[in-house]
Amino acid sequence: MKGLVTSSPGGWQNTRLEQVDLRVGRPEEVLVEIRAVGLNPADNFQIEGKYPGGPQPPFLPGRDACGVVIQGDSTGRWQPGDEVVALQTSTSNLRDGTLCEQQWLAAENLARKPRGWSDVEAAAAPLAYQTAWKALFDVGALEAGQTVVVTGASGGVGLACVQLASALGARVVALSRSEEKRQKLQRLGASHVFAPDHPQLKDQIFSAIGAKGVSLVVENVGGPSLATSIHLLGVHGRVSVVGLLAGVESVVPLPSLMFKRASIHGVLVTDDSPPKAQSSWKALVELMNSKQIRPIVCATYPLDSVEKAFKHLGGDVFGKVVVEIPSAM
Repeated sequence: MKGLVTSSPGGWQNTRLEQVDLRVGRPEEVLVEIRAVGLNPADNFQIEGKYPGGPQPPFLPGRDACGVVIQGDSTGRWQPGDEVVALQTSTSNLRDGTLCEQQWLAAENLARKPRGWSDVEAAAAPLAYQTAWKALFDVGALEAGQTVVVTGASGGVGLACVQLASALGARVVALSRSEEKRQKLQRLGASHVFAPDHPQLKDQIFSAIGAKGVSLVVENVGGPSLATSIHLLGVHGRVSVVGLLAGVESVVPLPSLMFKRASIHGVLVTDDSPPKAQSSWKALVELMNSKQIRPIVCATYPLDSVEKAFKHLGGDVFGKVVVEIPSAM
């Protein structure tokens, strides 16, 4: 079969599409024909050797996937022809990824493709929307009527946060440097949109929401943005740290953290056990379907253009970049 392989010592200079042998599956795994794969910054970090705890080359990158079952697991839960998505859990296999034509995936990590969703939409959702759900509700404890600020709101997780939080009935303040993207974010449900580099950002936000502090900030940017996020919190406010695209080091304003009695939480969706992932996935799909929401897809590419897809992911995006894989059968 054809797959994207990162060979030793790693990096894009050692990553290419190759004919690879399908590994032998285990009884608790399901053989899936991959139809679509949603790309994530973590996939690129893994290829470049910058993902903490990532596998050593050689490996197949890719985490998200939508596909159809070719061979079920030993329990008979999954049958040939079942349409499935791969969820992110503590048992996710980062060595044998999904950027290939077929892959053995753990049966406990699979869920049925949501009814009415396209393959591309389903492939775009798992990591971004599971992460957003955890950042907003599991860690962030966000409730209807509360205010959440979403930094880096035009990326995959950022958009998922805007959609899910507004669907719940929270007030969403979305930050994006692009005026065009800020207009799109309002159409997707953000109550207020601002440029993150405005010199009076805090005053703008507090004036818009009529309060001196927000309940939650979902931090998708990292670096210097974290200090600003802490300053935006109200008493007992929370920051869910999801991303670090602007840098891996931040300065924490300790007086603000102390006097607000605030908290900062790192978010990794791979903390979730398979049952927890299944529960969160069911809840977020039900919420999205009830509000007629679908994952936002920025662009699609064929597997043969996967490197172009990753370059797009690292550039100007609004939503997810998805790789489509034609059937090899």
